[in-house]
Amino acid sequence: SIWLSFVPDEESSGGGMASLLDSKLYKEQWKGRIALALDEGLASETDVFSVFYGERLPWWVDVTATGNTGHGSRFIDETAVEQLLALTQKALEFRKGQRAILHGENRHTEENCSHAVVAKKKKTLGDVTTLNITTLQAGVQVADTYAYNVVPPVAKCSLDIRISPHVHPSEISTMLDTWCQECSASSTSNKVTWKYLMDNGLQEHATTSTDVRINPWYGVFQTALTEKLNVQMEPQVFPAATDSRFLRALGIRALGFSPMRNCPILLHENDEYIPIPTFLEGIHVYIGLLEALGSHKE
Repeated sequence: SIWLSFVPDEESSGGGMASLLDSKLYKEQWKGRIALALDEGLASETDVFSVFYGERLPWWVDVTATGNTGHGSRFIDETAVEQLLALTQKALEFRKGQRAILHGENRHTEENCSHAVVAKKKKTLGDVTTLNITTLQAGVQVADTYAYNVVPPVAKCSLDIRISPHVHPSEISTMLDTWCQECSASSTSNKVTWKYLMDNGLQEHATTSTDVRINPWYGVFQTALTEKLNVQMEPQVFPAATDSRFLRALGIRALGFSPMRNCPILLHENDEYIPIPTFLEGIHVYIGLLEALGSHKE
């Protein structure tokens, strides 16, 4: 049997795949019966198709600093903003280090998207942990404006962290704990804390084996591409987050694959498109894959 699922994607919020896997439908009809799931992948700028057996773990983190308040004309000690800025500086230094591992010392000015830059290199985004500061909040609000002469007692930021499978999530947790301790003021009342924000997020890695002795379905997938369709493929770690993570967390084999090669990686870029020949080839490739997978019996 081949089942198709239609759920809201990660851009649209909502429960999506996580809710489906927690539903009565899945538990009564599908649980224990899924041999392999196929999900989205990424385009390839070469002749080689990218096949994703795992992905980085997304952590959205909220950081809050509390400090002394007072009039803006004074030198206030142990303010929330200075503590928060100390932590954001550590975050940016970590980001700089991971970027250097990925890109090397040379800066890439012609490419804005790291997905495209690293496609030309042996390392991929899945090999490193990215961190971005996505919100910054501070200020004493008065009606629809701010009190510009008051030092705020609270300052906040949020971090989008994508943890590579090569790094255990506990290392990131310990790193955040250490940053908070080092950036907190000396007094016990003024400090920096962090909390995990994702209600249905996963806090441990889960990958699909590419060892055909353990996972024969990967062997069928690989054979269909390389022998039946005569194309090359390369297993990789997906750099962002897909619905596959919820499937893998339940022990369900899942591969991320978009049959798009020899075309630019335009994920979430302006004017995202794929060439017509790439689209037509993708249909041919998927037909071949489904024929091979659908006729295999484990």
